[in-house]
Amino acid sequence: MKEGGVLMNFIFVLILLSLAAIAITFILNLLFKKIRYIKYIPAIVLFPFMLYNFITMYSATNEGFESLGKFVMGILLLTAFASSLITSIVIDIINRNISRKK
Repeated sequence: MKEGGVLMNFIFVLILLSLAAIAITFILNLLFKKIRYIKYIPAIVLFPFMLYNFITMYSATNEGFESLGKFVMGILLLTAFASSLITSIVIDIINRNISRKK
């Protein structure tokens, strides 16, 4: 039963992280509505950190559970990156459809 609780906590953290990335992307879109590419900044910033964690996970200098920690951190960053990127694309599609109707 305790293992299921740990998994539920991890899923809860992933959902919170995803909601935070979506909120940041949405706020950037509201603040800088005229500049179209500002909302992609969170995804652009998160991508190199995610990639770094996944690449260094395989380095030979890792001891103990360090590579597992880097994998978990990479998964967290991947979740935030994907949420932010998908939100940015959806906002662009919605804005394009609204501007076509005018």
